[in-house]
Amino acid sequence: MPMLSVVLRRTRRCTLALSGVSALIALAACSSAPVAPTALYDFGLASATSGGARLPTALRVTEVAGPGWMDGNAIFYRLAYAQGQRTNAYANSRWVESPVNLFDARLRNAAAARGQVVSYAAPDVPSLRVELVDFSQVFDRPDASRGVVRLRATVFQSRGVIDQRVVQADAPAPSTDAAGGVVALTQASDKAIGEVLDWVAGLPLGAAVQSGAHRR
Repeated sequence: MPMLSVVLRRTRRCTLALSGVSALIALAACSSAPVAPTALYDFGLASATSGGARLPTALRVTEVAGPGWMDGNAIFYRLAYAQGQRTNAYANSRWVESPVNLFDARLRNAAAARGQVVSYAAPDVPSLRVELVDFSQVFDRPDASRGVVRLRATVFQSRGVIDQRVVQADAPAPSTDAAGGVVALTQASDKAIGEVLDWVAGLPLGAAVQSGAHRR
């Protein structure tokens, strides 16, 4: 019997040792498993021409501004059907740079396609300032989402504000994932930019600017 007891104790020790080795092997396998690469997105190629109204005069486009949460390159979405006040970010998908910078480049290219865009400030050159307010993929249902771009645009000159307006553009997402959100946000951005430039083209920028602000 004493000999049997010794054998059982040794067997238990061996079993525990093997269990520990198995756990270490499993842990090592998990740590060496391939991690899904991060997908990087931008707005894609913009059209070289624009069919919108021409700008009546040279225009200065100031740097696009946005809230602090847009400073990074995360792709944000909202579950409007559950909690619309909460924003979430995709784990393995990113913009190549901040959406504010991407929107800024898209706006400048579109403006340049409609007229002359200058980089300097001058008393006789009106300026366009755009501030992004929202830039997210909104899920109205689990199986349906859209890209939402909301901004505030201001045109001003040396005498003050000429006009100001708020623009919101929506575009349906072809799929309920980050790739679909990117497509929708790109299309919504182009719609918002087109609306802003059409509005600017309709302002009396070639004439003398009246003092005071005219807002709508």
